[in-house]
Amino acid sequence: MKNLHQRLTSKLRQREKGGNLRSLKSYSGYTDFFSNDYLGFGNSIQFDTIHSNNVGSSRLIAGTTDLHLQLEEYCAGLFQNGKSLLFNSGYSANLGVLSSLPQKDDVILYDERSHASIKDGVRLSLAKGIKFKHNDFSDLSNKLIKNSQSTVFVVIESLYSMDGDFAPLQEIYNICEKYQAYLIVDEAHSGGVFGENGSGYCAEKNIKPFLKLITFGKAFGANGACVVGDATTIDYLVNYSRPFIYTTALSSNDTSLILQQLKRTDYKIKQDKLQSIIAYFNDKFDRFSIQSDSISPIKSIVFRDRSTLRSLETELHKQKIGVKAIYAPTVPENQERLRISLHAFNTFEEVDRLYTVIEKHEID
Repeated sequence: MKNLHQRLTSKLRQREKGGNLRSLKSYSGYTDFFSNDYLGFGNSIQFDTIHSNNVGSSRLIAGTTDLHLQLEEYCAGLFQNGKSLLFNSGYSANLGVLSSLPQKDDVILYDERSHASIKDGVRLSLAKGIKFKHNDFSDLSNKLIKNSQSTVFVVIESLYSMDGDFAPLQEIYNICEKYQAYLIVDEAHSGGVFGENGSGYCAEKNIKPFLKLITFGKAFGANGACVVGDATTIDYLVNYSRPFIYTTALSSNDTSLILQQLKRTDYKIKQDKLQSIIAYFNDKFDRFSIQSDSISPIKSIVFRDRSTLRSLETELHKQKIGVKAIYAPTVPENQERLRISLHAFNTFEEVDRLYTVIEKHEID
């Protein structure tokens, strides 16, 4: 019998030798250019009411409270569909949807740069998973034509978390309508940041996909997630989605906080402040080759040389500037990058400090 710890140690040493070994570290006191708290709501939480901390059960046993039902009703209205269902995280929401809805002989077409939770959901599904080229609706069309005899689900993100670019929503929606495919849009990084009252990028573009996934742990400054869709589909998830059925429900405190955050009245103010910081960043970093969308709060600077990227990350952290380098396997080896997140609470002076450090390093 092989020694397990020898195998684990070997894999860890392989990562360490490659310079991409992951570890945990506190970044307390750093200027924040790396969290997903885009509107700053996570740093301004005040509970209106304190509830019991834990419901102690799954939703289908004793874990459903009036608060859960009230929140799900509110989400259905805000995110513009018939019904919604709470999950404990965006990751579990993607697993819950993709492992249960698509069946054997169905096909899931997903963008090649989709989040790990989407890819893991596809792996758990009985359906056949096929990736299409990033934001390439021509490639998507070809794959839909080839699978026209199957029930097809198309899965995309509205705003991609590593590249900071938007999906061509209208084009992909039109293609799905043409070929009668079911479009699922993960709005993890666009919910809150876009749309009236934070309703998301789909709502801003007046596009209504088959399902939307909204994450509360980023711009909304809370925790958990919801899936929004028609009543029949949500009822199906209640009955067949294992990550929903066999998980302890969100606590009453979590549920109350989500509802409180969703009902805030300062979304437009925070969105405008965020866009002013984004515009300032764009002007300041104009000489850099940044592929991210101009209005995206996510900015990626790609490095071809890992040692240069590592050196820059180290220097930024010495200056107490919180930016994370993203290494393979999270991104391809030739696309390792500095991922910068901008926030409504960042200042022009903080952007200036960030620029001063980055400009000193030679970037391909």
